[in-house]
Amino acid sequence: MINLKNIMMTAVICLTTASFASAQDGSALPFVRIDRNPVSAGMGFAGAASSRETAYSSFRNSSVIPFATERLSVGASGQIWAPNGAKSTNLAFGSAFKAGKRLGFSVGGAYQMGEEYTSFDETGNAAGTFKPGDIVLNAGAGFLILDNLSVGANVCYASQKLSSDNSYSAISTDVFLTYRLSGLNITAGVSSLGSSVKSVSGDSFSLPASATVGAEWSKAFSETHGVRLAADADYFFSGNFTAAAGAEYSFKNMLFARAGYHFGTKDAVLPSFATVGLGVRFFGISLNVAYLTANDTIGNTLTLGLGYRF
Repeated sequence: MINLKNIMMTAVICLTTASFASAQDGSALPFVRIDRNPVSAGMGFAGAASSRETAYSSFRNSSVIPFATERLSVGASGQIWAPNGAKSTNLAFGSAFKAGKRLGFSVGGAYQMGEEYTSFDETGNAAGTFKPGDIVLNAGAGFLILDNLSVGANVCYASQKLSSDNSYSAISTDVFLTYRLSGLNITAGVSSLGSSVKSVSGDSFSLPASATVGAEWSKAFSETHGVRLAADADYFFSGNFTAAAGAEYSFKNMLFARAGYHFGTKDAVLPSFATVGLGVRFFGISLNVAYLTANDTIGNTLTLGLGYRF
């Protein structure tokens, strides 16, 4: 006779394993590396060195905040992640604030909602439904050491609840230096460095920590036309590698068109994919959309964002 309890337990364990190692590299809580910023999401997830959209700095690199032209930047985004695969609906918010010329602060958070499933008791009867959820909470600060050199750090709390009695959490940090030379930003640091997590089976998994480098170059050719180029690379301590490159064209600093490509090795926490994006800004209010394609697992991911800055 088929033991339904064992079947459900196996399903939960499989779900846990898939969540921990969705990229097959044994990384825990891989959702911390999803880009919540709708602007960089349209540029292949490139933008670690960008000081243009600092609202989401607490998710990535707060050392760029002192180089931002705006005093305050806030943003909120919604994301339909992997609608053809392990779908989740993601909500995120972020804010960055400059306190004087040299100091800046950032905060942010995200909530991911997985697809609801039915749980069963020991007799095989339906015991109710459960919707898995992930939480990310961040805080960061950036400080201008010299006129063209800044340092920044983030602290991130990540939590994952896969069933009523299976939850996991960890704390990680990001530490970066950013150097600015005219229209060029160069950054380097470590991302998602933190404690390991134990699965329900007792196995230990590390967070998707990496050494990160990035660059961004921007040029306004006139009051009408402008271009921005960005590129990032991550060497993960698991031995995997990712790289991203993206471009943005702006018209009168009001209309924006973006495209990019993200490359990931076979077992990287994020695979290879392409992205496109559009944006509009008026009186400090911006609306951005990004679409992810060219990947069977997370293709058709859609990110929408609303922001304000001054």
